[in-house]
Amino acid sequence: MSGTSVDGIDVALIDDDPLRLLASDYMAFDPSLRSKLLALIQNKALTAMEMARLDADLGQAYSHAILAFMDKHQLSPRSIQAIGLHGQTIAHLPDNTPSNSWQLGHPAWVAAQTGIAVISDFRRTDMAHGGQGAPLAPALHEALFKKQGQSIAVLNLGGIANLTIINQQLIGFDVGPANCLLDEWCYLHTGNDYDHNGEWAKSGQLSSQLLTAMLADPYFQQAPPKSTGREYFNQQWLNKQRRDLSLSAADVQATLAALVVASVDQALSHSKPAPEQLIVVGGGVHNRLLMECLKKTLDCQVISSVEKGLSPDDIEAMLMAWLAARHCRGQKTDLQSVTGCRQAHVYGIRYDA
Repeated sequence: MSGTSVDGIDVALIDDDPLRLLASDYMAFDPSLRSKLLALIQNKALTAMEMARLDADLGQAYSHAILAFMDKHQLSPRSIQAIGLHGQTIAHLPDNTPSNSWQLGHPAWVAAQTGIAVISDFRRTDMAHGGQGAPLAPALHEALFKKQGQSIAVLNLGGIANLTIINQQLIGFDVGPANCLLDEWCYLHTGNDYDHNGEWAKSGQLSSQLLTAMLADPYFQQAPPKSTGREYFNQQWLNKQRRDLSLSAADVQATLAALVVASVDQALSHSKPAPEQLIVVGGGVHNRLLMECLKKTLDCQVISSVEKGLSPDDIEAMLMAWLAARHCRGQKTDLQSVTGCRQAHVYGIRYDA
């Protein structure tokens, strides 16, 4: 899995009967590859040949990460049933007709390089069945965390924040921006890839005017199913919200952190019954400021998935492996109440080695 933050590749090895994580690892993207991906996501024009080259370069990066992981854990291709490969999202356009979502990563190349069948195109198979293609994680969140008679919410703080509510009916949707705006603003003004523990944000003052302007965006009032990405929440969006305000860069960072918390609080306020517990996963768990503010603001217990015995950094890579396992069994996954797809279906397309 490589997500909206475009920082690197997460690899997870699972056994799905019963579902458990056996091993995991992370490999950062080469800086040159990362800069090309970010430029493309920010609508830099590429020729068809340049796009094909980038697709192949990503496939090579995924293959290298998988082979290094297998070597480290002394795994043979024959011991692996399949690879679930998300790919890198370069465009997610859920409001187009028909909706579309595009991931690069050359799954056929990865299958050939590793000698293992690859299951990919998870989002596009959902969209082919009338869904928005995202979020997909609620299906795994339910499998991992559902507890009879208890209302539980799971918050993934990745580049985009997405929320899963597990009670009588599974509900899931993208809340809005999380690390994508925080990290990009931090890099633009400090040169650091991210705001460690939210320390820079703590040095600024929250702007109630900017927070109100951002929360007034129609996306936050939109009812699920809904999904979003960097195509919507980006620097152009932020500049539009703050254009009439005179704020320091640290003030903007403080307000972006407040936006994450306020948008989650607003989203949870519509949940009936209200969740008793919020389990937080994803890279944002490591932002101490975000976690402290969530605990102060929300009317439920807020914990990291670490307290459930799972690293918050491994969940999305586990999702890809789990969906691949279900594909190999021909098992349908029902995300009608999450993505808006018409019916339960088998997710992904198989690329044989």
